[in-house]
Amino acid sequence: MQSRNSAKKRLMFIQKEDYNYLAYSTILLLNSFDCTSEATRFRDFRKIAYLVDFVNEGGIPQNFEQQKLADIYVKAQIKKKLMHHLVIILKNKNLIRVSINQSSRTIDLWLNKEQIPPEFLDQRIFEKETQNVKDLRSTMTTGVRSITIAKLVEKIFKNNNILTWEV
Repeated sequence: MQSRNSAKKRLMFIQKEDYNYLAYSTILLLNSFDCTSEATRFRDFRKIAYLVDFVNEGGIPQNFEQQKLADIYVKAQIKKKLMHHLVIILKNKNLIRVSINQSSRTIDLWLNKEQIPPEFLDQRIFEKETQNVKDLRSTMTTGVRSITIAKLVEKIFKNNNILTWEV
C-alpha cells in the first residue's frame, strides 16, 4: 500500500492545476466510461475540466457543500484552457485519439488503451478514483460521455443552486 501511495504522489505536482494530475484523471475517466473506440468516444473533452474534482474527491456532486461546488465550477474554467494543451500532448504521445464532431463543433476523444501500460490501469492503485467515477455515473440520469457540456453543467451545478455563466 505504501508503494502505491508514493507512486500516486509522484504523479502529482501541483494538484488540480498540474498536467500530470489532469492527464491521469483524463485517462481514468476515459477508461472508466469505456471510451476506448470512436464508437464509444467521450463527446466534448471540455467536460473533463468539470469532472476531475469529482474523480479525485468524491463522485457524488450532491455530497459537496455549495461553496465547494462553486469553487469546482470556477476552477473548471481555468482547467478548460489546460485541457486544450493536454489533449494535444496526449494525442501526440498516442495515448488518446481524437475526432472533430462536426455537428456539435467539439473535439471528441477516446483512450488508445493499447498504448497505456496495463499497470497504470490497475484498479488497486486508483481504487478510490475508480469508485468515485462509478458513483458519479450512478448519480447522472443520462450518460456523461454523450451529453452536452451545457447539460452537464446544469445537472451538476445549476441543479445544486450554483450560479453559472455561459459555458
